[in-house]
Amino acid sequence: MKKLIKICMATTVVLTSHVVAEFNLDKAPSKLTAYYLAGMQSVADIKSKLATNGFTVLATDSVLKDKTVITITNNELKATNSYMATLHILVNTKDNEVRVQNPSYLASAYIKGYKYGDFKATLNSLEKVLSSMIPVLQQKEMNKLAEYHFMFGMPYLEDTLTVATNVNSPKQAKVSYSLKLPNGAILVGHNLTKKTNAFLNKITQSKNAQLLPYESMIKDGKATILDPKYYLALSLPNLSMGEFMKIATIPDAIEKEIEKAYK
Repeated sequence: MKKLIKICMATTVVLTSHVVAEFNLDKAPSKLTAYYLAGMQSVADIKSKLATNGFTVLATDSVLKDKTVITITNNELKATNSYMATLHILVNTKDNEVRVQNPSYLASAYIKGYKYGDFKATLNSLEKVLSSMIPVLQQKEMNKLAEYHFMFGMPYLEDTLTVATNVNSPKQAKVSYSLKLPNGAILVGHNLTKKTNAFLNKITQSKNAQLLPYESMIKDGKATILDPKYYLALSLPNLSMGEFMKIATIPDAIEKEIEKAYK
């Protein structure tokens, strides 16, 4: 018990510390964390710090009760022309914490030729905003991310789903943000219904609501999404088969909701 108390106290010190040191990305780890955990700050304070550290805030969305997601971008992220052109920061007032997607994790999955440390500038800027950032237990082997799929027969990164054709923009109000990328593509964030978002509660993953809003990509008149069976598993690397089965209807629900946004 004494040992546990000491660990908790040490973690509290880390999360509340205002001493910011640059990320050391000289040596790639065997595993990457999908998210970083930081101490609690208000949405207003985070947005203010983001503005002074090179980020643009695209949207602020209530994903679940007491769970607000801030979607951000910067020049380094936009230059990827990919689904990691944005990052999501979760302000979780229920559990008194903040989480942010790890650009290194996403880049390992999305960017061919990625080398660990390529997004050091973004990570250093995030640390200035959030102070100390510590890994969470949602982790995956780095060498498996480039060809990631949940299991045999499940989709890969390139197995995208077409949700609309002959489109230049979504048409319904469920759109949170649109971001034009350097290559001319448009990355669109979609607010899903409360009923669909509740899948996170069903598998006790509300602390990781930063995987939303769900995004589509418009390019050459066609709108596509990452297959939810890929994206959800990638975003929750500890997801078990049993948990996956609990939300078996959700991938289709997400696809249908985003299709409606283009009708």
